Amino acid sequence: MLPRLTIITPSLNQAPYLERTIRSVLDQEYPDLEYIVVDGGSSDGSVDVLRQYESRLAYWVSEPDRGQSHAINKGLSRATGDVVAYINSDDYYLPGAFETALPLFENPAVSWAAGTCRFLYPDGTVEAIWRARLPGGPRGAWIRLSWGVPQSASFWRRRLFEDFGPLREDLHYVFDTEFELRIAVAGCLPTIVDRELAVRWLHDDAKSADWSRFDTEYARVARELLATLPWHERALSWPFFAVHAACRKLGLVRDRSRMQPDR
Repeated sequence: MLPRLTIITPSLNQAPYLERTIRSVLDQEYPDLEYIVVDGGSSDGSVDVLRQYESRLAYWVSEPDRGQSHAINKGLSRATGDVVAYINSDDYYLPGAFETALPLFENPAVSWAAGTCRFLYPDGTVEAIWRARLPGGPRGAWIRLSWGVPQSASFWRRRLFEDFGPLREDLHYVFDTEFELRIAVAGCLPTIVDRELAVRWLHDDAKSADWSRFDTEYARVARELLATLPWHERALSWPFFAVHAACRKLGLVRDRSRMQPDR
């Protein structure tokens, strides 16, 4: 038996993209799907799109909220699926994503699955292909290097949010990376799916169109997470981090924002 799946879409004034996102979820034809859309009170026609599909949504609402992470947490509070994921209203799943990732959760030991995400510009140019990989080196290095896997290609057991807490609502840009690191340093690592599962749409208004916006917020998160580690683990991360930084300066390692497609 495949697990019950809850998909959450947070949205605010994304009418040009919202229907494509919704269809990418519904067209998977997953047999036990709970789809929740949490709109922040859009004024651009998004509500008309939601009404068009409301018979196939488990729940939707359009009302002011405190931001993207709050919207997702509102969806999580209603989720009944054993497995949950969220897809932003300007991104979309690729065909076969659910049938690829969800069978992994038939194994009780799997609590997190992560695949590959394609970063795509509206003109069809591929900016990057982000392949999920397990972290290397000491735990402190994972934090310093902002290790993470593509959120839009990730699926988690709902109990992880119950055990580790919801997404942080004081974060606007890196709440997904913070959650991934929070559970990873606690010992929960993803099962890697070697297949493209989702597309991140890099239009001009997308938050991820400019990675520099994330830096200040992540620096604060890194300090907080590092403070939770024993001092010797923080110290051990420095040599690993220094080598990585040197390789990056020499062009041997690329920043996530500069990744190039590899197939």
